[in-house]
Amino acid sequence: MFKNILVAIDGSIYSQKALPTAIEVAQKFGSDVCVLHVSEHDRGRAAVFSLETPAEATRLVADAVKTAREAGISAVGELRDVAAVAKAIVETAAARGIDLIVMGSRGLSDVQGLLLGSVTHKVMQLADVPVLVDRGPARVKEFSRAAAVQKPAAAC
Repeated sequence: MFKNILVAIDGSIYSQKALPTAIEVAQKFGSDVCVLHVSEHDRGRAAVFSLETPAEATRLVADAVKTAREAGISAVGELRDVAAVAKAIVETAAARGIDLIVMGSRGLSDVQGLLLGSVTHKVMQLADVPVLVDRGPARVKEFSRAAAVQKPAAAC
């Protein structure tokens, strides 16, 4: 079903959670994994600059590929350096014959996407293949009525 999986990573805690999810799916389906990192550019007042060094981006992808391979998954890495991150993810998926895109619900560019990261949302809109969104490490604790009842304040 999912022969080729693309996992998009950016170094955020959300994408760190997406990698093990992609590995787990790949193990269940016997899939190959492509680890993709798109270096994002920020437009300053005078120039466009990258938010990370090329060495940092390379290390991020190399570590993720190593993790996948140690789990017994055939994995390759790819770096892209563009301004339109979501478009680059979708284009890479199409070029590589990807059957599933796995990514975190938010990334390092959270300023634009408050509930669902803007890049994730855009990929979901543009992609022709399923997108598995890992919600990340933050989980809402179950509400307990007993915990909500407060004890009376002690007398002074």
